[in-house]
Amino acid sequence: MSFNKIYWLYLGVVLIPLLAVFFISIYKKYFKLLSNLISLNLISKVITEGVFKIQKINLLLIFIILILFFVSLSEPQWGIQPQEIKTYGVDIIFIFDVSKSMLTEDITPNRLEFAKRVAKLLLEKLDTHRVGIITFAGVAFYHCPLTNDLQAVKEFLEIIDTDIVPYPGTKIAFALKEAIRGFKEIEKSIKTVILFTDGEDHDSYSKDIAKELKENNIIVYTIGIGTPEGKPIPIRDNFGRIIDYKKDKYGNIVTSKLNEPLLYEISEETSGRYFSSNYGEFSIATEIASEISNLKKSELKSKVLKIYKNRYHYFVYLIILLILLEIFLPKKWLVKL
Repeated sequence: MSFNKIYWLYLGVVLIPLLAVFFISIYKKYFKLLSNLISLNLISKVITEGVFKIQKINLLLIFIILILFFVSLSEPQWGIQPQEIKTYGVDIIFIFDVSKSMLTEDITPNRLEFAKRVAKLLLEKLDTHRVGIITFAGVAFYHCPLTNDLQAVKEFLEIIDTDIVPYPGTKIAFALKEAIRGFKEIEKSIKTVILFTDGEDHDSYSKDIAKELKENNIIVYTIGIGTPEGKPIPIRDNFGRIIDYKKDKYGNIVTSKLNEPLLYEISEETSGRYFSSNYGEFSIATEIASEISNLKKSELKSKVLKIYKNRYHYFVYLIILLILLEIFLPKKWLVKL
């Protein structure tokens, strides 16, 4: 059983005990007053006992009616009504670059956090689509499989950081191949990839990857995060303080720069579109959501929802029955109960 308006039930749990205390105190005063008025001979005792028994039963009926009243207001539901729902949308895979260069702070607060903010805004604009997440650095793997549960995607999004992939490097091709592999099991849906990266790549991307993406009808939207000028990659201690900057094998500070030409190339070769982080978080999310809404939707999933029926009327019937019982049932019968 579930309750559609459970706050009425909570209100009843608070009010009914208070009313019980109030009525019991009134009843005790009434009992004491009536006892003083009636003489204590045998006949009077029998009459008094009968009167008080009727009063007790009346009080009990009132509290049962009150309980049923608050239960009915809370709209109890049970029973399952199957309903087939056809979901139409687009399959989308978010690919996040989680290499150390994404900690560069040429974008506030840093590149990775900017990417996550864009993704969160975008998820708010997606309705019936399926979304998955791939994270990559030196290797790539599915962080979250394709799912209609966008709340679950948001929760997976929260735990993404640069330590989630233990292999250093930046292999964009590995992430795109992982997306191709995941999409191969899906035949009819429109397939899209949203790539969040600064575009730094260790010579992994090639024309062969672009060809494979096109053959599988995968559209890639690329989001270039960072600036062409770039900045050093900070190294922080456990308290979040910058203690150094990443250096190359010769001891020189590494400056991480946005590689826009590669990202333009990937998006153009897959009929997608490139977005610069200069557009701002909201604008990027809005534009990509608009692009996706213009794509042809396909049936993603047919599922049976478990819908609980409202059953409050049963409790209303019981209330009416108890009221009629109190009105029409002879009092002498109540005394004998």
